[in-house]
Amino acid sequence: MRVIKQNTLSYEVFHKSLPNMTKSGTSGRSLKLIHYNPAFEKKIANNEYIKYFKSIIQFTNKISSFEEPQQIIDEFKSLLKNNCNFKEVDVLLFNSINKSLKGFHNIISTLSKNIFTKPATFEILSDTFTTKKIKSLIDRVMIENKSEKIYCFLIPAFSPAKEKVLVSLTTLSPDIKENSIEVLYAQLVLQNMLARLETIFKGKEIIAAYNELQLYQSKLSNDYKLSAVGELTTGIVDEILSPLQVIISYTEFFKKEISGDEKIAETIERQVEKVKEVVNRLVEFTNIDDAKSKLQSCDLNKLTSKFYNMVISSLKNYNYECVLDLDQKMPTLLINPNDINQIFTNLFSFLFNKGDSLVGLIIQTQYQAGNIILRFLSTENINDLKGTEQKSEKFLNLKVVKNIMDKYQGEINLESNIEMGTILQLSFPLKRNLGE
Repeated sequence: MRVIKQNTLSYEVFHKSLPNMTKSGTSGRSLKLIHYNPAFEKKIANNEYIKYFKSIIQFTNKISSFEEPQQIIDEFKSLLKNNCNFKEVDVLLFNSINKSLKGFHNIISTLSKNIFTKPATFEILSDTFTTKKIKSLIDRVMIENKSEKIYCFLIPAFSPAKEKVLVSLTTLSPDIKENSIEVLYAQLVLQNMLARLETIFKGKEIIAAYNELQLYQSKLSNDYKLSAVGELTTGIVDEILSPLQVIISYTEFFKKEISGDEKIAETIERQVEKVKEVVNRLVEFTNIDDAKSKLQSCDLNKLTSKFYNMVISSLKNYNYECVLDLDQKMPTLLINPNDINQIFTNLFSFLFNKGDSLVGLIIQTQYQAGNIILRFLSTENINDLKGTEQKSEKFLNLKVVKNIMDKYQGEINLESNIEMGTILQLSFPLKRNLGE
Protein backbone atom coordinates (compact mmCIF):
# COMPACT_ATOMS: atom_id res chain seq x y z
CA MET A 1 0.00 0.00 0.00
CA ARG A 2 1.23 3.52 -0.81
CA VAL A 3 0.05 6.98 0.17
CA ILE A 4 -0.25 9.39 -2.77
CA LYS A 5 0.37 12.91 -1.50
CA GLN A 6 -0.03 14.82 -4.77
CA ASN A 7 -0.40 14.36 -8.50
CA THR A 8 2.99 13.29 -9.69
CA LEU A 9 4.57 10.76 -11.90
CA SER A 10 6.72 9.46 -9.02
CA TYR A 11 5.91 8.93 -5.35
CA GLU A 12 7.59 7.65 -2.24
CA VAL A 13 6.98 4.20 -0.82
CA PHE A 14 4.69 3.86 2.19
CA HIS A 15 7.29 3.29 4.93
CA LYS A 16 9.11 6.50 3.94
CA SER A 17 6.04 8.70 3.79
CA LEU A 18 4.34 7.35 6.94
CA PRO A 19 6.45 9.27 9.52
CA ASN A 20 5.31 12.52 7.89
CA MET A 21 1.59 11.68 8.00
CA THR A 22 -0.98 11.63 10.84
CA LYS A 23 -4.70 11.10 11.36
CA SER A 24 -6.90 14.16 10.83
CA GLY A 25 -9.07 13.36 13.85
CA THR A 26 -10.19 10.77 16.35
CA SER A 27 -13.29 9.74 14.48
CA GLY A 28 -12.02 9.90 10.95
CA ARG A 29 -9.53 7.54 9.37
CA SER A 30 -8.03 9.84 6.75
CA LEU A 31 -4.37 10.91 6.87
CA LYS A 32 -3.05 14.38 6.35
CA LEU A 33 0.47 15.70 5.79
CA ILE A 34 1.85 17.45 8.91
CA HIS A 35 5.33 18.31 7.75
CA TYR A 36 7.40 16.76 5.07
CA ASN A 37 11.10 16.77 5.86
CA PRO A 38 13.37 15.26 3.19
CA ALA A 39 16.24 15.18 5.72
CA PHE A 40 14.26 12.99 8.16
CA GLU A 41 16.20 9.79 7.49
CA LYS A 42 19.51 11.62 7.63
CA LYS A 43 18.69 12.94 11.13
CA ILE A 44 17.79 9.45 12.28
CA ALA A 45 21.12 8.13 11.02
CA ASN A 46 23.01 10.88 12.84
CA ASN A 47 21.02 10.57 16.07
CA GLU A 48 23.42 10.19 19.05
CA TYR A 49 21.26 7.51 20.63
CA ILE A 50 21.54 5.37 17.52
CA LYS A 51 25.30 5.91 17.50
CA TYR A 52 25.65 4.79 21.11
CA PHE A 53 23.38 1.82 20.52
CA LYS A 54 25.41 0.63 17.56
CA SER A 55 28.68 1.04 19.47
CA ILE A 56 27.35 -1.13 22.34
CA ILE A 57 26.49 -3.89 19.87
CA GLN A 58 29.93 -3.62 18.27
CA PHE A 59 31.60 -3.68 21.70
CA THR A 60 29.63 -6.78 22.77
CA ASN A 61 30.51 -8.62 19.56
CA LYS A 62 34.18 -7.69 19.83
CA ILE A 63 34.75 -8.80 23.44
CA SER A 64 32.89 -12.08 22.83
CA SER A 65 36.15 -13.45 21.39
CA PHE A 66 38.35 -12.13 24.23
CA GLU A 67 39.43 -14.53 26.99
CA GLU A 68 41.65 -12.31 29.14
CA PRO A 69 39.90 -9.96 31.63
CA GLN A 70 42.56 -7.26 31.23
CA GLN A 71 42.01 -7.21 27.45
CA ILE A 72 38.26 -6.73 27.97
CA ILE A 73 38.76 -3.94 30.51
CA ASP A 74 41.22 -2.15 28.23
CA GLU A 75 38.64 -2.26 25.43
CA PHE A 76 36.00 -0.93 27.86
CA LYS A 77 38.19 2.02 28.82
CA SER A 78 39.11 2.79 25.24
CA LEU A 79 35.46 2.74 24.13
CA LEU A 80 34.30 5.23 26.80
CA LYS A 81 37.22 7.58 26.24
CA ASN A 82 36.70 7.61 22.47
CA ASN A 83 32.90 7.87 22.40
CA CYS A 84 32.36 10.13 25.41
CA ASN A 85 34.08 13.21 26.70
CA PHE A 86 35.88 11.33 29.51
CA LYS A 87 39.50 12.14 30.21
CA GLU A 88 40.18 8.98 32.24
CA VAL A 89 38.31 5.73 32.91
CA ASP A 90 39.41 3.43 35.76
CA VAL A 91 38.14 0.08 36.99
CA LEU A 92 38.90 -0.07 40.73
CA LEU A 93 38.62 -2.85 43.33
CA PHE A 94 37.27 -1.55 46.63
CA ASN A 95 38.02 -3.27 49.97
CA SER A 96 35.82 -1.84 52.73
CA ILE A 97 37.49 -3.94 55.46
CA ASN A 98 41.07 -2.90 54.76
CA LYS A 99 39.93 0.51 53.56
CA SER A 100 41.94 0.13 50.38
CA LEU A 101 41.30 1.00 46.76
CA LYS A 102 43.41 -0.39 43.95
CA GLY A 103 43.20 -0.61 40.20
CA PHE A 104 42.37 -3.84 38.42
CA HIS A 105 45.73 -5.62 37.96
CA ASN A 106 47.13 -2.63 39.92
CA ILE A 107 46.53 -0.32 36.95
CA ILE A 108 45.18 3.11 37.94
CA SER A 109 45.54 6.51 36.30
CA THR A 110 47.45 9.35 37.93
CA LEU A 111 44.31 11.47 37.85
CA SER A 112 42.35 8.94 39.93
CA LYS A 113 45.22 8.57 42.37
CA ASN A 114 45.14 12.32 43.05
CA ILE A 115 41.38 12.21 43.72
CA PHE A 116 41.12 9.05 45.84
CA THR A 117 44.13 9.51 48.10
CA LYS A 118 42.30 12.14 50.17
CA PRO A 119 41.00 10.81 53.54
CA ALA A 120 37.48 12.22 53.16
CA THR A 121 36.99 10.39 49.88
CA PHE A 122 36.83 6.92 51.46
CA GLU A 123 33.50 7.56 53.19
CA ILE A 124 32.02 8.71 49.90
CA LEU A 125 33.26 5.54 48.20
CA SER A 126 31.81 3.36 50.95
CA ASP A 127 28.46 5.18 50.77
CA THR A 128 28.31 4.46 47.03
CA PHE A 129 27.78 0.75 47.73
CA THR A 130 25.31 1.48 50.54
CA THR A 131 23.02 3.60 48.37
CA LYS A 132 23.83 1.63 45.16
CA LYS A 133 23.61 4.91 43.25
CA ILE A 134 26.06 6.88 41.13
CA LYS A 135 28.09 9.41 43.10
CA SER A 136 29.72 12.51 41.70
CA LEU A 137 32.82 14.27 43.00
CA ILE A 138 34.15 17.69 42.10
CA ASP A 139 37.80 18.40 42.77
CA ARG A 140 40.75 20.45 41.57
CA VAL A 141 43.87 18.73 40.28
CA MET A 142 47.01 19.81 38.49
CA ILE A 143 46.98 18.97 34.78
CA GLU A 144 49.93 20.12 32.68
CA ASN A 145 50.98 22.61 35.39
CA LYS A 146 47.50 24.13 35.54
CA SER A 147 44.83 23.77 38.20
CA GLU A 148 41.78 22.28 36.53
CA LYS A 149 38.30 21.66 37.90
CA ILE A 150 37.54 17.98 37.38
CA TYR A 151 34.27 16.06 37.61
CA CYS A 152 34.34 12.41 38.69
CA PHE A 153 31.43 9.95 38.46
CA LEU A 154 31.52 6.69 40.46
CA ILE A 155 29.47 3.69 39.30
CA PRO A 156 29.21 0.81 41.86
CA ALA A 157 29.22 -2.80 40.65
CA PHE A 158 30.34 -6.30 41.64
CA SER A 159 32.86 -8.49 39.86
CA PRO A 160 32.14 -12.16 39.02
CA ALA A 161 34.27 -13.04 42.07
CA LYS A 162 31.87 -10.93 44.24
CA GLU A 163 34.45 -8.20 44.75
CA LYS A 164 33.28 -4.61 45.05
CA VAL A 165 34.08 -2.71 41.85
CA LEU A 166 34.01 1.04 41.27
CA VAL A 167 34.14 2.46 37.77
CA SER A 168 35.58 5.97 37.87
CA LEU A 169 34.72 8.37 35.02
CA THR A 170 36.63 11.66 35.11
CA THR A 171 35.96 14.59 32.81
CA LEU A 172 36.73 18.29 32.50
CA SER A 173 33.32 19.02 30.98
CA PRO A 174 30.76 20.61 33.35
CA ASP A 175 27.97 19.65 30.92
CA ILE A 176 28.10 15.96 31.88
CA LYS A 177 25.75 15.19 34.78
CA GLU A 178 24.81 12.03 36.69
CA ASN A 179 21.73 11.54 34.48
CA SER A 180 23.40 12.50 31.21
CA ILE A 181 23.52 10.18 28.23
CA GLU A 182 27.29 9.66 28.64
CA VAL A 183 26.94 8.24 32.15
CA LEU A 184 23.94 6.12 31.12
CA TYR A 185 25.95 4.83 28.17
CA ALA A 186 28.83 3.93 30.49
CA GLN A 187 26.43 1.92 32.69
CA LEU A 188 25.13 -0.08 29.73
CA VAL A 189 28.62 -0.84 28.45
CA LEU A 190 29.68 -1.80 31.99
CA GLN A 191 26.85 -4.34 32.24
CA ASN A 192 27.91 -5.94 28.96
CA MET A 193 31.53 -6.07 30.13
CA LEU A 194 30.60 -7.68 33.46
CA ALA A 195 28.42 -10.22 31.67
CA ARG A 196 31.38 -11.28 29.50
CA LEU A 197 33.68 -11.45 32.55
CA GLU A 198 31.06 -13.57 34.32
CA THR A 199 31.04 -16.00 31.39
CA ILE A 200 34.84 -16.31 31.44
CA PHE A 201 34.89 -16.68 35.23
CA LYS A 202 32.24 -19.41 35.22
CA GLY A 203 34.00 -21.21 32.38
CA LYS A 204 37.25 -21.30 34.34
CA GLU A 205 35.36 -22.47 37.43
CA ILE A 206 33.84 -25.35 35.46
CA ILE A 207 37.23 -26.40 34.07
CA ALA A 208 38.84 -26.17 37.52
CA ALA A 209 35.99 -28.19 39.04
CA TYR A 210 36.34 -30.85 36.35
CA ASN A 211 40.09 -31.11 36.87
CA GLU A 212 39.58 -31.25 40.62
CA LEU A 213 36.99 -34.00 40.18
CA GLN A 214 39.49 -36.09 38.24
CA LEU A 215 42.13 -35.53 40.93
CA TYR A 216 39.66 -36.49 43.66
CA GLN A 217 38.78 -39.66 41.78
CA SER A 218 42.47 -40.52 41.51
CA LYS A 219 43.03 -39.73 45.18
CA LEU A 220 39.99 -41.74 46.28
CA SER A 221 41.30 -44.70 44.31
CA ASN A 222 44.55 -44.56 46.27
CA ASP A 223 42.85 -43.76 49.57
CA TYR A 224 40.63 -46.81 49.16
CA LYS A 225 43.71 -49.01 49.41
CA LEU A 226 44.83 -47.15 52.54
CA SER A 227 41.34 -47.47 54.00
CA ALA A 228 41.37 -51.21 53.36
CA VAL A 229 44.72 -51.45 55.12
CA GLY A 230 43.29 -49.52 58.06
CA GLU A 231 40.33 -51.90 58.34
CA LEU A 232 42.67 -54.88 58.31
CA THR A 233 45.04 -53.31 60.85
CA THR A 234 43.26 -54.68 63.92
CA GLY A 235 43.42 -58.29 62.75
CA ILE A 236 47.00 -57.96 61.59
CA VAL A 237 48.02 -56.37 64.87
CA ASP A 238 46.61 -59.33 66.79
CA GLU A 239 48.69 -61.66 64.66
CA ILE A 240 51.79 -59.56 65.40
CA LEU A 241 51.20 -59.13 69.12
CA SER A 242 50.49 -62.81 69.79
CA PRO A 243 53.96 -63.99 68.63
CA LEU A 244 55.56 -61.08 70.50
CA GLN A 245 53.86 -62.19 73.70
CA VAL A 246 55.22 -65.69 73.17
CA ILE A 247 58.72 -64.27 72.67
CA ILE A 248 58.42 -62.26 75.90
CA SER A 249 57.26 -65.35 77.79
CA TYR A 250 60.16 -67.49 76.57
CA THR A 251 62.58 -64.65 77.30
CA GLU A 252 61.42 -64.57 80.91
CA PHE A 253 61.92 -68.35 81.04
CA PHE A 254 65.47 -68.08 79.65
CA LYS A 255 66.34 -65.39 82.20
CA LYS A 256 65.46 -67.80 85.01
CA GLU A 257 67.10 -70.88 83.50
CA ILE A 258 70.26 -69.34 82.06
CA SER A 259 72.54 -67.38 84.33
CA GLY A 260 75.07 -64.85 83.04
CA ASP A 261 73.19 -64.07 79.82
CA GLU A 262 70.65 -61.61 81.24
CA LYS A 263 71.81 -58.86 78.83
CA ILE A 264 70.76 -60.91 75.81
CA ALA A 265 67.30 -61.43 77.26
CA GLU A 266 66.99 -57.76 78.20
CA THR A 267 67.96 -56.75 74.65
CA ILE A 268 65.27 -59.02 73.24
CA GLU A 269 62.71 -57.53 75.64
CA ARG A 270 63.63 -53.94 74.68
CA GLN A 271 63.30 -54.66 70.98
CA VAL A 272 59.96 -56.39 71.47
CA GLU A 273 58.69 -53.39 73.47
CA LYS A 274 59.70 -51.09 70.61
CA VAL A 275 57.71 -53.19 68.16
CA LYS A 276 54.69 -53.16 70.46
CA GLU A 277 54.94 -49.38 70.86
CA VAL A 278 54.99 -48.82 67.08
CA VAL A 279 52.06 -51.19 66.57
CA ASN A 280 50.04 -49.47 69.31
CA ARG A 281 50.64 -46.05 67.76
CA LEU A 282 49.47 -47.38 64.40
CA VAL A 283 46.34 -48.88 65.94
CA GLU A 284 45.56 -45.68 67.84
CA PHE A 285 45.95 -43.57 64.71
CA THR A 286 43.80 -45.79 62.46
CA ASN A 287 41.13 -46.49 65.07
CA ILE A 288 38.03 -44.37 64.32
CA ASP A 289 35.23 -44.92 66.80
CA ASP A 290 32.07 -42.99 67.63
CA ALA A 291 33.70 -41.16 70.51
CA LYS A 292 36.47 -39.79 68.34
CA SER A 293 34.07 -38.73 65.59
CA LYS A 294 32.52 -36.09 67.86
CA LEU A 295 33.77 -32.69 68.99
CA GLN A 296 36.07 -32.95 71.97
CA SER A 297 38.29 -30.72 74.04
CA CYS A 298 41.67 -31.67 72.55
CA ASP A 299 45.25 -30.82 73.38
CA LEU A 300 46.82 -29.89 70.05
CA ASN A 301 50.30 -30.47 71.46
CA LYS A 302 49.48 -34.09 72.28
CA LEU A 303 47.92 -34.72 68.87
CA THR A 304 50.96 -33.13 67.18
CA SER A 305 53.40 -35.23 69.23
CA LYS A 306 51.49 -38.44 68.46
CA PHE A 307 51.58 -37.79 64.74
CA TYR A 308 55.25 -36.81 64.92
CA ASN A 309 56.10 -40.11 66.65
CA MET A 310 54.11 -41.92 64.00
CA VAL A 311 55.95 -40.43 61.01
CA ILE A 312 59.42 -39.91 62.45
CA SER A 313 60.75 -42.93 60.54
CA SER A 314 59.30 -41.61 57.27
CA LEU A 315 60.77 -38.17 57.97
CA LYS A 316 64.22 -39.64 58.32
CA ASN A 317 63.68 -41.66 55.16
CA TYR A 318 62.75 -38.41 53.35
CA ASN A 319 65.98 -36.77 54.61
CA TYR A 320 64.05 -34.41 56.89
CA GLU A 321 65.50 -33.14 60.13
CA CYS A 322 62.40 -32.27 62.15
CA VAL A 323 62.12 -30.32 65.42
CA LEU A 324 59.00 -29.78 67.53
CA ASP A 325 58.50 -26.33 69.08
CA LEU A 326 55.33 -26.59 71.17
CA ASP A 327 53.81 -23.81 73.25
CA GLN A 328 53.13 -25.40 76.64
CA LYS A 329 50.71 -22.65 77.73
CA MET A 330 48.04 -23.29 75.13
CA PRO A 331 44.37 -23.81 75.94
CA THR A 332 42.55 -26.87 74.65
CA LEU A 333 40.74 -26.76 71.32
CA LEU A 334 37.16 -27.95 70.72
CA ILE A 335 37.59 -30.11 67.61
CA ASN A 336 37.16 -33.58 66.16
CA PRO A 337 40.48 -35.45 66.68
CA ASN A 338 39.94 -37.35 63.43
CA ASP A 339 39.90 -34.03 61.55
CA ILE A 340 43.27 -33.14 63.08
CA ASN A 341 44.67 -36.50 61.95
CA GLN A 342 43.22 -35.85 58.48
CA ILE A 343 44.92 -32.44 58.41
CA PHE A 344 48.28 -33.92 59.41
CA THR A 345 47.99 -36.72 56.85
CA ASN A 346 47.26 -34.35 53.96
CA LEU A 347 49.93 -31.86 55.03
CA PHE A 348 52.42 -34.71 55.22
CA SER A 349 51.67 -35.50 51.55
CA PHE A 350 51.72 -31.81 50.63
CA LEU A 351 54.93 -30.70 52.33
CA PHE A 352 57.27 -33.65 52.02
CA ASN A 353 59.31 -34.61 48.97
CA LYS A 354 61.64 -37.56 49.00
CA GLY A 355 65.04 -36.34 47.85
CA ASP A 356 68.77 -36.59 48.39
CA SER A 357 69.28 -33.17 49.97
CA LEU A 358 68.73 -32.64 53.69
CA VAL A 359 65.66 -30.52 54.54
CA GLY A 360 64.98 -28.77 57.84
CA LEU A 361 61.46 -28.72 59.27
CA ILE A 362 60.06 -27.03 62.39
CA ILE A 363 56.55 -27.80 63.62
CA GLN A 364 55.27 -25.11 65.97
CA THR A 365 52.17 -24.60 68.07
CA GLN A 366 51.32 -21.21 69.54
CA TYR A 367 48.47 -19.38 71.24
CA GLN A 368 48.14 -15.85 69.89
CA ALA A 369 45.35 -13.24 70.06
CA GLY A 370 42.52 -15.71 70.64
CA ASN A 371 43.78 -18.15 68.00
CA ILE A 372 45.59 -21.47 68.26
CA ILE A 373 48.30 -21.58 65.62
CA LEU A 374 49.78 -24.67 64.00
CA ARG A 375 52.78 -23.69 61.89
CA PHE A 376 55.13 -25.64 59.59
CA LEU A 377 58.46 -24.04 58.60
CA SER A 378 60.46 -25.85 55.94
CA THR A 379 63.71 -24.96 54.20
CA GLU A 380 62.29 -26.41 50.96
CA ASN A 381 60.44 -24.32 48.37
CA ILE A 382 57.18 -26.18 47.75
CA ASN A 383 56.59 -24.25 44.50
CA ASP A 384 59.78 -25.70 43.02
CA LEU A 385 58.07 -28.83 41.70
CA LYS A 386 58.51 -30.49 38.35
CA GLY A 387 55.39 -31.33 36.40
CA THR A 388 51.90 -29.85 36.50
CA GLU A 389 50.38 -33.16 37.62
CA GLN A 390 52.65 -33.34 40.67
CA LYS A 391 51.72 -29.78 41.64
CA SER A 392 48.01 -30.47 41.17
CA GLU A 393 48.11 -33.59 43.35
CA LYS A 394 49.95 -31.78 46.13
CA PHE A 395 47.70 -28.74 46.09
CA LEU A 396 44.68 -31.04 46.15
CA ASN A 397 45.87 -32.18 49.59
CA LEU A 398 46.05 -28.52 50.58
CA LYS A 399 42.47 -27.99 49.40
CA VAL A 400 41.28 -30.87 51.60
CA VAL A 401 42.95 -29.14 54.55
CA LYS A 402 41.28 -25.84 53.60
CA ASN A 403 37.86 -27.50 53.56
CA ILE A 404 38.44 -28.81 57.08
CA MET A 405 39.66 -25.37 58.24
CA ASP A 406 36.51 -23.76 56.78
CA LYS A 407 34.49 -26.22 58.86
CA TYR A 408 36.05 -24.76 62.03
CA GLN A 409 36.03 -21.16 60.69
CA GLY A 410 39.83 -21.23 60.60
CA GLU A 411 42.32 -19.79 58.12
CA ILE A 412 45.21 -21.27 56.18
CA ASN A 413 48.13 -19.20 54.87
CA LEU A 414 50.96 -20.38 52.64
CA GLU A 415 54.14 -18.54 51.67
CA SER A 416 56.87 -20.22 49.66
CA ASN A 417 59.87 -18.99 47.70
CA ILE A 418 63.52 -19.80 47.12
CA GLU A 419 64.88 -17.39 49.74
CA MET A 420 62.65 -18.20 52.71
CA GLY A 421 61.52 -21.76 51.94
CA THR A 422 57.95 -22.62 52.93
CA ILE A 423 55.81 -21.32 55.78
CA LEU A 424 52.40 -22.99 56.17
CA GLN A 425 50.21 -21.70 58.98
CA LEU A 426 46.85 -22.97 60.25
CA SER A 427 44.88 -20.67 62.56
CA PHE A 428 42.01 -22.07 64.68
CA PRO A 429 39.82 -19.46 66.40
CA LEU A 430 39.27 -20.34 70.04
CA LYS A 431 35.78 -18.76 69.91
CA ARG A 432 33.56 -19.57 66.98
CA ASN A 433 29.90 -19.92 66.04
CA LEU A 434 29.04 -23.58 66.68
CA GLY A 435 25.85 -23.21 64.67
CA GLU A 436 27.82 -23.01 61.43
